[in-house]
Amino acid sequence: MTAQTIDIIRNTHTTGVPPVPPEAFQQAAVKTKAEGTIKAIDLFAGAGGFSEGAKMAGVEVVYAANHWPVAIATHQRNHPQAEHDSHNVTVIDWDAVPSHDIQLAAPACQGHSRARGVDRPHHDALRSTADAVIQCAARHRPSVCLVENVLELMTTWEEFPRWCADMAALGYAVSPHVIDAADHGVPQNRIRLFVVCTRSRAPLQLKLPKRTHAPIGDVIDFDSGNWSPIGKPGRAPATI
Repeated sequence: MTAQTIDIIRNTHTTGVPPVPPEAFQQAAVKTKAEGTIKAIDLFAGAGGFSEGAKMAGVEVVYAANHWPVAIATHQRNHPQAEHDSHNVTVIDWDAVPSHDIQLAAPACQGHSRARGVDRPHHDALRSTADAVIQCAARHRPSVCLVENVLELMTTWEEFPRWCADMAALGYAVSPHVIDAADHGVPQNRIRLFVVCTRSRAPLQLKLPKRTHAPIGDVIDFDSGNWSPIGKPGRAPATI
């Protein structure tokens, strides 16, 4: 979550969003608290990484949902203030979900990822979980929907143009961003798609400052423990 994402809440229905420089991050967080707390929900929540980013940006996460009870239990320990729902997100009663300003969502990626191997029938069901974003947005109309997934959601999923058109029909400007975690302090090249959907007349293009890449040795002590190379005979390159 970024200062720009926070600021769009205060700038919906404009001809564009003024750029927010990196140094405005703390100012935006203070402004949020002064004008009233921005509320978010986290769909396909996992252990709570998306929610933690929102919290760091001054956003209150009021609801989290995931089909896996272990994930929900972990999220609840990390974010006890939120309401938790251990359900298949695609069959949630959206009327029962709290009102919110931001929808965070990380639909199932297994059906899109190159690491899935041979395409199988159940992969279609995994790919269709992205439609839960549309269903929730149609009911609650939050100012922002922020969707994270693997890049293939946009590059190989045949339904992505239809998905974007459905969001546009609800009044959202859709702005895909391709982001490498290594550019933002994580010692790993992890390229992901972030689709920023805002109820504004123009798409929101985030200007994210890049950091110097950090070596993995900064976080892992290779002199302790037993380590083995990830490149082994028989391992598919797509899984590395």
